[in-house]
Amino acid sequence: MTTDKDKGIVGSATDRLRETTGSLQGEGPWHSANSDVYHNNRACQTGNSIASENIEKGTGGKPLCGECERLNSAGGPVGNLTNL
Repeated sequence: MTTDKDKGIVGSATDRLRETTGSLQGEGPWHSANSDVYHNNRACQTGNSIASENIEKGTGGKPLCGECERLNSAGGPVGNLTNL
């Protein structure tokens, strides 16, 4: 059986992303009861690091995560590359 240590950083992050998006079923904003912010960008590393058992749908009345805000204004996870 493969462990997180065997997968490396990228493999572990990919698995965490699958857990998070699987829990959300690809719908709307999400937050953790243990956090002061909500997330709405699937590329947000902070939002994707929330353990699946702590994910709650919706904004929870919290402000948007700064990382999500930067990603949203950049046009996506790697920015707008069409204007280079």
